[in-house]
Amino acid sequence: MQTEQPKGPPVDKLLQQLKKWRSVLSPFVAIIILGVFLYWIWNYREIIKSTFNEVGIFQIITIILLICLSLIVTIFTFTILVQDKGYKLSFIDGYHAINLSQLAAMIPGKIWGFAGLVALFRTKGISTMDSVLIIFINTLVSLSACVIIGILGLIPVIGWGLTLLCLLPFLVLLIGRPWLEKLGNRFYPGSTGLPSTSAMLMVLILYIFQWIIVSACFAWFVDTSVGYIEIPFLTVASAFAAGYLGGFISLLAPSGLGVSEGIVTIILAPFIPTAKILSIAISFRIIHTLVIWVNIVVTLIFSKFEKQDDLDAGLVSQNPQSTL
Repeated sequence: MQTEQPKGPPVDKLLQQLKKWRSVLSPFVAIIILGVFLYWIWNYREIIKSTFNEVGIFQIITIILLICLSLIVTIFTFTILVQDKGYKLSFIDGYHAINLSQLAAMIPGKIWGFAGLVALFRTKGISTMDSVLIIFINTLVSLSACVIIGILGLIPVIGWGLTLLCLLPFLVLLIGRPWLEKLGNRFYPGSTGLPSTSAMLMVLILYIFQWIIVSACFAWFVDTSVGYIEIPFLTVASAFAAGYLGGFISLLAPSGLGVSEGIVTIILAPFIPTAKILSIAISFRIIHTLVIWVNIVVTLIFSKFEKQDDLDAGLVSQNPQSTL
């Protein structure tokens, strides 16, 4: 008599399906998105060229370096949460995981990037449930920090009530921690529990720092492009964070493409002509996307060489006399 095999948790089945579809969709959609982005640049090429000329090469290079610094901060947040739960994750592993998830996140729906991260974390010995929990908390804290930095830009668009409501999930996570721990142990006994409060607060501080870096870069970019006209610096900086939040929430827009720039334009339209601020937002998106793609290419090249090294090591182990 055959015994019935125990069924895995539903999240495992979902991730298996996503992994199967992601391997097909990721390269296909990435090419489409890249094509749309290039077409978008071509349509606005004259305005974008004018904007880059106004800003200058030195400032553009400085902004690129600062965006790279913000990426480093993001990677540290993941390593903090993973290590706090007792797992080992090196900075390099976190770097490659973030880059590959960025590639998967270009598929509309957001869930693809999360599924990619879960799959990568599993190769590092992190359980599925803990991977999902870490990614969920990391995303929640990141968006909470985004709300804090973008609060001046969000209030005119969605009002005080909805803006403060965006911070509620993180507050519940901190205040209701004991209740959430009991709930997690009941429904997901395989999980090791929530990260410590100190770890989550540290991640929040790091993400606030990360959003300050990128938002300040955008404000600097705007100020230079429009000639330092009288616009409150905090208003411009918060507009970028608010735009990112809107782009993240929009499930159909890959990487928030178009939605983020539209929200930034709405917020800053009272200060800057619409066509001008839209061209500035697109130009800054180009810089930001360039940094992301360069890091993705670095990871893909590294992964290719790593697979080749593993293959060579396997051949040597199967035929040890070949080294003689």
